[in-house]
Amino acid sequence: MKTNPDSPTQISPVLSKSKRSFWRKLGGGSLSISLFIHIVLLAIGVIWVFQVVAPVEKNVTITPRSGGGTKTAETKVRQKQVEMMQKPSRIIATGFVSNITLPEPQEMTAVAAVGRLSSGLLGDTGKTEGNGGTAQGLNIGDGLLPGMTSGDGTKTPFGISNLDKNALVGTFYDFKQTSDRKPTEMTDDQMRGKLQEIVKHGFDEQDFEKYYKAPRKLYQTKLCIPVMTADAAPAAFECANEVLPRRWVVVYRGAVQAPKSGRFRFVGAGDDVLAVRFNNHAVFDYGYTIAGSGTHGGGYLGASNARGNGDLAKEIRKDTPMRLPLTFYKYSQTPRWNKDLGGLAVGPEFEAREGSTYPIEILIAEIPGGYFGVSLMIEEIGVKYDKDPGGAPILPLFRLDSSLPAPESKGETPPCEADGPIWKFAQGGAGPAF
Repeated sequence: MKTNPDSPTQISPVLSKSKRSFWRKLGGGSLSISLFIHIVLLAIGVIWVFQVVAPVEKNVTITPRSGGGTKTAETKVRQKQVEMMQKPSRIIATGFVSNITLPEPQEMTAVAAVGRLSSGLLGDTGKTEGNGGTAQGLNIGDGLLPGMTSGDGTKTPFGISNLDKNALVGTFYDFKQTSDRKPTEMTDDQMRGKLQEIVKHGFDEQDFEKYYKAPRKLYQTKLCIPVMTADAAPAAFECANEVLPRRWVVVYRGAVQAPKSGRFRFVGAGDDVLAVRFNNHAVFDYGYTIAGSGTHGGGYLGASNARGNGDLAKEIRKDTPMRLPLTFYKYSQTPRWNKDLGGLAVGPEFEAREGSTYPIEILIAEIPGGYFGVSLMIEEIGVKYDKDPGGAPILPLFRLDSSLPAPESKGETPPCEADGPIWKFAQGGAGPAF
């Protein structure tokens, strides 16, 4: 068969087999797709986990600036206070949305907090007639109390916290709890009985050992504390978080020398208790509670000026240094004490010689709670003093330095002689017998 050169030549296609790579021979295509899908799923899973799981917060323990312990210890203190006060648990609503934003609590030291106390903060802990006096007409206000600083807390009406070798050493005790912080369940009347025992034993330190004692000591040069809320004492001794403001005692101890030889007598009053031992003898005991007899009878003596008749008067005459009928000085600046106690009581006379050293112990106490105040002056027999408008002599404070109460001091503080004699602090020793 001849071929036509003009006709197109028909060429049969030749199928050539392409070379396969080694990766594809191992199935790399499918593996790549599978790996890609798994990587995508893994990324999605990681993102989901980090969105759901919240970061773990660190457990931080905070120690209060003014001492104390850990948060656990603070919680135990609060629980014990709740048990002692026998108050029902507070109910807190959760899951409630409100537009009101509460301010963050402000930190303050225990002593600085005292200056912000007002008479309206005590509620049912305030005193009533027949239970340690009344608080009618008193308003301490929102400012700092006289003689109190808002800085480092070294100065309070109950003394200074810095060591002062020329001052009486004050120790705070809480009769509501033992030395190992267990409740004593002591009542007001039981405390009065305990104070009678303490006075009878001459303020023996062993009588205080089983009760709670504040670690902080305060150093006092005079006792002229205007009427204030009873929680000022625990705050001053830096134990307000551990002590409720009632049934507490403070004892000031030291030794003194008289500025001159002579015969003297203490004049004063305490809400609730003021008792003084000088040269190992009881020389003063007067307030809403009379410690030596363990009786709540200051108001009775002030009102009746009992001459020794009746059981109470017999107890006073037998168990205290006070002489019946009592002499009272009524000052225009002490209207409540004039009404409730008859005024500031005058103690018996005692002798002191210049240059001799005499131990002295002063006990103050608050029993039912509410308000506290105390004033202790000293009168030299035979000296003529200026007179208050009511006729009472303006006496010097019993003091160991030249400082005087702030002029703005209010709340049952009598006027005092500005240039009165200053007793000298001495190192221990006992003076001549009376």
